[in-house]
Amino acid sequence: MALFGVYWDDAWHTDRGRDDLFSPPHLSLYAGVAVVVAVVIWWAWQRRGDRAVASGPVGLAVTGAMFTLASAPVDEWWHGAFGRDAVLWSPPHLAAVVGTIALGTGVALIATARSGVGDTLVGGAAGAAVIGGWQVLVLEYDTDVAQFSPLWYLPVMATGLAAAAITVQAAGSHRARWPATWAGVVFTLAMAGVYVGLDSAGFSTPIVPVVLPALAIADLGRRLQWVMPLRAAVFVAALFATYWPYLGAVPGGVQPTLGDAASGALLAVVGVAAVLVVMDPSARIRTSRAAVTVLMALTVVVTTSTVGPPHAEAHDPGQGDEVTEVTLIAEVTDRVVIVEVVLAGDGDAGEPVRVVARRAGRTLTGPLAATPNGWSGRVDVDRDGRWFVYVEAQRGQQDVEAWIPVTAGSTGTASKETAMYVADADDGVTTAQAIPGLMLLALASGLLGRIAAVVRTTLIARAAVVGPY
Repeated sequence: MALFGVYWDDAWHTDRGRDDLFSPPHLSLYAGVAVVVAVVIWWAWQRRGDRAVASGPVGLAVTGAMFTLASAPVDEWWHGAFGRDAVLWSPPHLAAVVGTIALGTGVALIATARSGVGDTLVGGAAGAAVIGGWQVLVLEYDTDVAQFSPLWYLPVMATGLAAAAITVQAAGSHRARWPATWAGVVFTLAMAGVYVGLDSAGFSTPIVPVVLPALAIADLGRRLQWVMPLRAAVFVAALFATYWPYLGAVPGGVQPTLGDAASGALLAVVGVAAVLVVMDPSARIRTSRAAVTVLMALTVVVTTSTVGPPHAEAHDPGQGDEVTEVTLIAEVTDRVVIVEVVLAGDGDAGEPVRVVARRAGRTLTGPLAATPNGWSGRVDVDRDGRWFVYVEAQRGQQDVEAWIPVTAGSTGTASKETAMYVADADDGVTTAQAIPGLMLLALASGLLGRIAAVVRTTLIARAAVVGPY
């Protein structure tokens, strides 16, 4: 329910714009999380006097639940203080995602330890939840509404998928020979269900992530006890070799350029190696883990300083205060977008300024002029896929805008009855915003460290009983 709800919520923002606290996607998401949180709280209460339980998977799941529950009011406060946004990688959203990953990790470790069936449906479903939690980090790329450069797509996915694979391997019973692969099968089926459900309801759909080749390599590398550099390199090679042609073949994929893919492969290897060093005690290295971790951090810093840090430059369907109703009609011919704006008879939309198209860190502009029936404008885009096309106007001292999603690389017409709303001023990140943002990211980083510690401890404990694999 939660997995479907989060992709439904993203599609709702893409197709309709901002929703309220009790929208159907939110209710699906809340209900799924609420069931898991209730079970975890019951587990913790039943074992409230056990210190080992408090510091292990149950404690991790409870902490994740607290993060998840606290994220909603924190996010609401953030929007009220700093403006509305629909950016997944904002500090409150990242904290919420990390909370759900911790919750899923704890539940997976609890469920498979209790059932002893890490290679059956229970283990597969629990493992699929862990994979799904990490995959949410690249949800905006999977749904073709990326707000950041495509450079970051596969490195973030590779790092998260590696962490998920190690977690599922820790959760699998000693009889589970391919636990990450099996969990990947269940996750793929679940995402196929998400796709079918959203498509049947008339919403935008995500691509179905192709995770099985990389997860099979993760299981194979661990079984054969490959050294850490080989495991990281082959894992990343399997993921990139799968995704590069896949993103070019399916509609809705955000495909990196060749240059981005090359830089991204380096970042991905560093990220996966770091995950192996921190989480997996079987990752054999010839020097101290602390030294390797510092070296990896320096590599990321140097690479990031060269290619630039992540910065949101795409759409923001968070929207602002509405001023008047309009109808947008967009005619798409290959990569040319003609926008007609039909103004409401009793509203003041101001004077037309320009047309703006945004996609995955790209911003392109075109003219917008008055016509007898409203406004008309044109913008030429340079890549196929979904673009958010805005019409911008000046209304007194206010900048107002409205938007419509279109798909370049095809021919068709899209229309939308919507509102012109006051656009938030982009003043950059202020000190007042940076301080709470860094605090939230620090808390999320601490929880990530706790996730790694619990998974690592579980693997060490299992190896002492049944061997390294």
